[in-house]
Amino acid sequence: MQINRLTHLSRLVASQIKIRGQGMTEYLVILGLIAIAAIAVFSFFGQTMRNQVAGMAQEVGGKTGSAEVTKAQTAAGKASTNADVNMNMSTYTKGGADGAK
Repeated sequence: MQINRLTHLSRLVASQIKIRGQGMTEYLVILGLIAIAAIAVFSFFGQTMRNQVAGMAQEVGGKTGSAEVTKAQTAAGKASTNADVNMNMSTYTKGGADGAK
């Protein structure tokens, strides 16, 4: 009777450990997806976002971030112009990185 109870308790503890491990695995998968999404957003918005972040860093540091904000606006304008260009598979390598220059 005592042995059966210990066996039952050990199975219960083992199942709790598996559940915790599964929860941690799910958490890590979600964290990885969020990281990939953040990298994709920074890659997609590129120079505009980097300049905005630099401007915020300047402001937090007590300096003016107006130069970085101007650069962000310029990069956004170039990206908008680049987005208006008709792109297809034959022009795929043209203009993709030209918008940030």
